Amino acid sequence: MTRITQSTRLEQVEHILGSRTNILDFAVKGENDYYTWDESEDADWTIEDVDYVENVEEDRFILYLQGEYFTCDIEASREEGNKGPVRCWCEESKDK
Repeated sequence: MTRITQSTRLEQVEHILGSRTNILDFAVKGENDYYTWDESEDADWTIEDVDYVENVEEDRFILYLQGEYFTCDIEASREEGNKGPVRCWCEESKDK
């Protein structure tokens, strides 16, 4: 797991794993570990173009997208308690 501690853009995000404990994990194509964003309780995040949500465990869920990949702009300034915003949306693959 790689902690997101500064503002960044993630491309080719295959799915997003979320939890009620204020964590978003981003699975990026070709990466072995998740990129983890730890949010404050009142954080601002929006994920568009979600096809469906699957419950993994009692407090964990996976967001699957309608397109091929999510692109996510993520604001962060520390390891824990970030307020965002986080904005994710689908874009067509550049490989096409």
